[in-house]
Amino acid sequence: MGDTFIRIYDECFDDVYRYVCFKIGNKWDADDIVSETFRKAYEKQSSLTEVENPKAWLFMIARNTVIDFYRKKKNILIGDEMEFYFNPLPFEDPFHESDEMECLKKSLNYLSKEDLEITNLRYFADLRFKEIAEILDKTEQSLRVKSSRITKKLGLLVKKCLGEE
Repeated sequence: MGDTFIRIYDECFDDVYRYVCFKIGNKWDADDIVSETFRKAYEKQSSLTEVENPKAWLFMIARNTVIDFYRKKKNILIGDEMEFYFNPLPFEDPFHESDEMECLKKSLNYLSKEDLEITNLRYFADLRFKEIAEILDKTEQSLRVKSSRITKKLGLLVKKCLGEE
């Protein structure tokens, strides 16, 4: 059982870390949340024998740990008010960014909470549609269609930001 956990840790750590950093927006809190995620996963590893997709299982734990973080930190209830807190702070990047990257970051702010979560899981956490479907309790096909629409929308928003038609 311990070998399975170590394998999952090694395979998923970078993806979980990117996902949490994007959701939280700062390295210090992200470090704590990632540690907490893997602590919870370690404590629940006995249920891994019943889990069909360990990576999706781990991301459910990470997602819930992020929600718990905001609950404790902001003393708010999950609901409509949570959307305000779930828009991440700008990710700290010490390098000079290109205009395209800056426009992409600005364009992400125009996505709905659900669209941003799908984008985050797909591109920052590098999950497959099957894994995202398990986490969000949606069908793979609906996520493929929605992801395609989100990508087109982001493309248009970035072009508009860059001053292109």
